[in-house]
Amino acid sequence: MRLRGLLQAERQFAIALPEAERLHGLNRRFAGVVPPAVARACWIAALQGEVAIIFCANGAAASRVRAQAKGVASVLNRSDAPVSSLKVKIRADWNVPAPAEKKDIPVAGINAFKALQVSLPEGDLKTALEHLLNRRQRR
Repeated sequence: MRLRGLLQAERQFAIALPEAERLHGLNRRFAGVVPPAVARACWIAALQGEVAIIFCANGAAASRVRAQAKGVASVLNRSDAPVSSLKVKIRADWNVPAPAEKKDIPVAGINAFKALQVSLPEGDLKTALEHLLNRRQRR
């Protein structure tokens, strides 16, 4: 079952679903008008009347949003979610989690891949494994 169906099934969550969808739409439009780094550091948390409340993880992102406030507000303004202005707040305690650190393949694993590649018949799997090993050697 999809998440939307689960939320609609529970009355207490179903009440919040339209607001969550509206905020999600605002955030998609917001991400389309600001630079990607700013979109990752900021989030439209609420809409109070026609004022969009935007939380930013740092001062640089907040400054950029404030500098583009009129243009951003005009892009966000729609009949289903009217936005005439922005209120930007820095929330240093709120931050996007850092991407997970990639773990390296141990030497024993690389040796096992090499042994497998030698034993495979010609074909797509052998070619793919060859590309993987070639990329590993370039590092």
